[in-house]
Amino acid sequence: MLAELQVRNLALIEGLSLSFGHGANILTGETGAGKSILAGALGLLRGGRASADMVRAGAEELVVEALFTLSRPGAFEGLFAEQGLPPADEVLIRRKVLPGGRSRAWVNGSLITLAQLSQWGEELLALSGQHDQQSLLNPARQLDFLDGFGGHGRLLKEMAELHRAREAARQKLAETEREMREIEARRDFHEFQLGEIRRVNPRPGEDDELLSLKARAKEGARLAGLLEEAVRHFYGDDGILSRLDRVAGLLDKAAALDASLAPSAEAAREGSGALGDAARTVKDSFRSLGKAGEGLDEADTRLSALSRLKRKYGPTLDDVLKRLEWLKGEKGRLESLGLDRQTYAKRAREAERAAGEGAAGLHAARLKAAGELSRELTATLGSLGFPKVELRIELAAPEEAQMGASAGPKGADQAAFLFCPNPGEGFKPLSRIASGGELSRVMLALKTAQEPHSDQSLVFDEIDSGLSGDTAGKVAAKMAELSARQQVFVITHQPLMAAIPGKHFLAEKSPEGGRTLTVISELDPGQRLREVARMLDGSVPSPQALALSRRLLGQGDG
Repeated sequence: MLAELQVRNLALIEGLSLSFGHGANILTGETGAGKSILAGALGLLRGGRASADMVRAGAEELVVEALFTLSRPGAFEGLFAEQGLPPADEVLIRRKVLPGGRSRAWVNGSLITLAQLSQWGEELLALSGQHDQQSLLNPARQLDFLDGFGGHGRLLKEMAELHRAREAARQKLAETEREMREIEARRDFHEFQLGEIRRVNPRPGEDDELLSLKARAKEGARLAGLLEEAVRHFYGDDGILSRLDRVAGLLDKAAALDASLAPSAEAAREGSGALGDAARTVKDSFRSLGKAGEGLDEADTRLSALSRLKRKYGPTLDDVLKRLEWLKGEKGRLESLGLDRQTYAKRAREAERAAGEGAAGLHAARLKAAGELSRELTATLGSLGFPKVELRIELAAPEEAQMGASAGPKGADQAAFLFCPNPGEGFKPLSRIASGGELSRVMLALKTAQEPHSDQSLVFDEIDSGLSGDTAGKVAAKMAELSARQQVFVITHQPLMAAIPGKHFLAEKSPEGGRTLTVISELDPGQRLREVARMLDGSVPSPQALALSRRLLGQGDG
């Protein structure tokens, strides 16, 4: 339950510190005194939207702090663990809002997100006001009310998990099919590219090898030119070998006439032989260079083919080879995806079947709860001024075979709260016939019917608006009954509601330092007597109003 509340710089509240008790905690005050500010503070603790205009003008920050005591701390162990907090039997929630509208929240001193704050708020506080009454007209919220009454928390959790599993399986199947379509759409183009690269069949580093070969061939061509000219000078009628042979022949003839010339003739013959050996070596080298250059045309053709591939798939030959491997992989990927699709399609069918079973189980539980809640609400509304009323809850769901495909995270049901205020008029949706006062009583009946959460505080913000007379008394009696088993906060203009047993707080406006402040204080018995009398008879209550106030409070205490 909410034990302590401190508020600083919220709208007209400069500073506020209140202690609350079990049972009813009643807040009254004249119109415009600031009663709704308390509901606003509790809304911030539930993770509600914070805005800059909430911060008191001129203040540096708005701070709301609340201390909750837990009678069943074990029920919160999962939430503590989920948020990485040590278990405790008290929860201190703090929320700070800056003038720009940004806010921060803490639980037991640890910084938490607003989503985490909302988790705590849903467990610890339930707000029922005019807005919540209108939520009764929303079919989705009607289903939530039914689930709350039926205690379907476990089934809803399982259904949400089955829904997530089904959606994940569907998504995986859809992704696989999309990828298959994308590969199929490009398959002809990829086959063309694959064939184009395979026809050339490049090898790693082949272009560098061919360029190196061409460079060597260029050097060889220059060498061949030199050797060719040398061969031309060696051979031929005017070549050096022919001329040297003629010199040697002349010296041989001269040596026959003069023996002293014989060594010269011998040297000429030896020189001719040595020069002939050199000439043959040069000639052989020239011929070998001619054979080495025979493959240059092929190298140029090959380099040209490789260059075309590099322009399309490069810029390097390594890029071309990577593209080749990727294209091979894409071809194999399509075959693999076909097998994957079969697997994921089977999983999607299984997940859909499981979701259908979960939705069917939840539907059966809701049917049972709908009958019980219809009877209980009808009986409770009878005690709230609707002696002839009937309320029926109907559920609409698809055929069981279709539940798996259509179920959402909360199952496949749609709920409708049907209302028949007078016998013979037939059942019609609440939205078509219920007034604000009727909705207020239906809301109170729902809160009374729901299983009480021992650590949850119920906040009723003027849900008795528009009620009077005997009906207001019956609603007050039902609120007193509810407060006997659960902590409730009642923000009201009704004197009968203000007189139920519990703590009573008064909201008042007070001018201070040229500004207006809202002050909320707890009333003692005498102050409470005068406040209820004021609600009955105006700001200066008559003796009769005081007497009636005393009587109402006496009845309440009894």
